[in-house]
Amino acid sequence: MRVLFALTALSIALVGCNGGEDFSGATVRGCPAGAGCTPTSRGEVLVELVGPRVVNLGYKCGGTSVVFFTQETETTSVTTNGESVTVPAYHALCPSSSQSIEFFVGSGLFEGNFASLGTILFPKQEALEKYTVTLADLENSPWRESSDLPQTRNIAALISGLDTDAMTPDVVTIPDEAHDLVDDQPGLVKPLNTAVYDNFRNDWSVGDAGDDTFFEVLSSQVAVAGLNPDGDIPLALVKGANRYTSAGNYSFRSCLFITCQDDNPNSAAENDIVSVNLPGRLSNDASLGEPPLILPNGKVMGLGFAARASSAADGRQELVAFGPDSRLNDLLQLENATIVSIEPGSADTDLTVQGRFLNKLIYNNFQPENSVGTTDIEVNYPDIAALLADEDKGALDGELLSDAVVDLPLSGEIEAAPQPDPNQVAIQNLADNGPYTLRLMRACLGANEPTPAECSDIPNPDLEAAADGSGNYFPEINSNTTTQEQPKGDYYSGDASPSSTDICLQVISDPGQPDNGIVMAGDFEGNCPNALGVDGWAVGFVSRTFMNDAGTEANSANLSLFIAPDATAPKTTSHFGVTVLGRVDMQDACRPMFRLSDANFDDGLRAAWIDGFYPYVLEKELIAALPDKADGSDNTYLDLDEADQELLIVLGKLAFGKGGAVQFFAGLPGGGCDPLAPAP
Repeated sequence: MRVLFALTALSIALVGCNGGEDFSGATVRGCPAGAGCTPTSRGEVLVELVGPRVVNLGYKCGGTSVVFFTQETETTSVTTNGESVTVPAYHALCPSSSQSIEFFVGSGLFEGNFASLGTILFPKQEALEKYTVTLADLENSPWRESSDLPQTRNIAALISGLDTDAMTPDVVTIPDEAHDLVDDQPGLVKPLNTAVYDNFRNDWSVGDAGDDTFFEVLSSQVAVAGLNPDGDIPLALVKGANRYTSAGNYSFRSCLFITCQDDNPNSAAENDIVSVNLPGRLSNDASLGEPPLILPNGKVMGLGFAARASSAADGRQELVAFGPDSRLNDLLQLENATIVSIEPGSADTDLTVQGRFLNKLIYNNFQPENSVGTTDIEVNYPDIAALLADEDKGALDGELLSDAVVDLPLSGEIEAAPQPDPNQVAIQNLADNGPYTLRLMRACLGANEPTPAECSDIPNPDLEAAADGSGNYFPEINSNTTTQEQPKGDYYSGDASPSSTDICLQVISDPGQPDNGIVMAGDFEGNCPNALGVDGWAVGFVSRTFMNDAGTEANSANLSLFIAPDATAPKTTSHFGVTVLGRVDMQDACRPMFRLSDANFDDGLRAAWIDGFYPYVLEKELIAALPDKADGSDNTYLDLDEADQELLIVLGKLAFGKGGAVQFFAGLPGGGCDPLAPAP
């Protein structure tokens, strides 16, 4: 595979594959996958240490001589350009010039004494606005190391042992006396990397006869929790935080902003230009579809497009997805990851995927043969670029649209992060009140509606089909006012064994375990799941919880769903390729789901769905069935008849950017919470 830094050549390839879309003017934050990087500006950086959160934790930003301490409430600071910025509770703020942040207990001032808990290295150019990290990120930044290493376990125990408030188990408050003691009596500070936990505890807390220890002296000054006899108990908080800080929406790019040319001598399509992106991308870098979702248990799901072309006239594009065994391990390495064909009847793409996230980004360290500048890792971490192991570099290898390619560069970055510590009371409440029914609704058409008997009036039409386009439905379709909706089918609804329009969901509550907070779906026939790997498939997770002021009762909870559990068997569940982001009202016994924002949630605007599979493959099949044109040009969406065009619109054709509304409720179809159940 040969990579050339030439945007114009790439645009030729993708124009032929995307109905005239021109990618040559696209821009992207960060370094293009495989392209040489040039410096860009960056701003202030927020950092939050979780698992647990810590009040009064010392920190120093690299390149500065001032020390700060995390606060229990939000504060206001001034940025390097003189603007005010809000620093949330428990967060640290570093100026744009800083390349690192170090956390500590002690003084941290010049000639002061402190015990370092670890450091986070920021990318030199492409730092994010915020990092949520755990102790496993502090030991060897920018790599995340195993949480089972002795130093991570010991520091977790130390932080928990310094807590002065036993009523807040998820938040540690460090007393000023602890900082003073480290500064005044540094001889009490012992190594933090002791291999055997009992020995570590003896050095810091128990001690030998006649010898004072750090915790003995500190406890004589202030009441603290002390070191737990079982080091695995405080470590469990780190492991839980590791799972949720690795979860979220991510994007993966290969050869979007540079030309990747397949010159494999064994390829029948030598010199083709190739590209793989999940999700797909438009000319302004807007995503064509929803970004892949990584669950807290490591499962990776997502759809996108693979393209291959030798010219604008013969470009091919195919819908692809992460394979069913794709996962992210505890070190943030992609493991058993593949990208495979998912279009019906196709097996033309089968790529292995590798890479490791370093502070939320996958680097490929690839230098195009005719590029200038430095590689992505060199521009961001110049001092450690040579240490990036081959297996940690972002890369794709395998069959791409029927021909072999090797070593395509891959980059990845986080798009949206969940709450790092959703409340267990809320997760348990969701689990106890399940199962739930998820039903996708689409707009009914006018005279062209094929199933008018299934239609019912849209609730809150001024919201759901708002004139300004902010609702779930277009206010008009071909001059027909949108007033009714019906359950949406999927690609397999017409099979001899049709898929159900409804999906049965259940939330897993298993505190301390990888599947805690996971949402599992039942099979395509609408049956409810009982266990993952048996009759249930992971399709999402509880991504945020909202509690009452006392923290004892759940008001609402966000669910992030991406229904693509098995790319090799899309009919495993109904509605393969659908994304739903919604907020469940837990004060309502029926648990309806609305949009995420406070305003939309309060107004009762239902959650929306986006389908990245059904409308795309249906459109290709409808176009393929059209007769050839006399002039030999290709048929397009505009050549379809009006009824087919309207159907693709209401099924959520991605180019139009709108799907439909979600009906989500506790219980089974036909029950008391079902909006479509007959009135008693």
